[in-house]
Amino acid sequence: MTYDLRVGLQEACQQVFPIHKNYAMLRIQSGFDWSALAGCEFDELYLVVFRSVRLQTADLDLLCAYDDRAHEEAIKSGGLLRYFKGDANDGGECLSFCLWEDRESARRASGGKLHQEAARITAEMYESYQLERYELTCGEEAQAGPVFRPL
Repeated sequence: MTYDLRVGLQEACQQVFPIHKNYAMLRIQSGFDWSALAGCEFDELYLVVFRSVRLQTADLDLLCAYDDRAHEEAIKSGGLLRYFKGDANDGGECLSFCLWEDRESARRASGGKLHQEAARITAEMYESYQLERYELTCGEEAQAGPVFRPL
């Protein structure tokens, strides 16, 4: 991917936002507006969705500190196009996601020291959590946005 195409894609990814108040309860395709990616050139992107239910006793300052450090590390590792950090609803349900240039970039970041430290505190912070992974493709049939393929 050339620099100009990557910059355009990264800018488009920053335009992906929730379109429903209850986005955390919806399919990732339905809860967000992905149309900014419709005009972008890419073969395949990699999306990791983190759905969680926070414990009422979760230390939100600690959670935020670990999350911010892991995010910084992910940026430095390369390939991160968009990080959406969701807010928990009244039931503690939350959805966040990372959109990557490719799967290898996500693997590299998830192996980082700070990401591993953030993962170690999940039992203290979450009642439950689930990871969803998708390949996003773009083609003539995807004029309104990317096509999601669950992995």
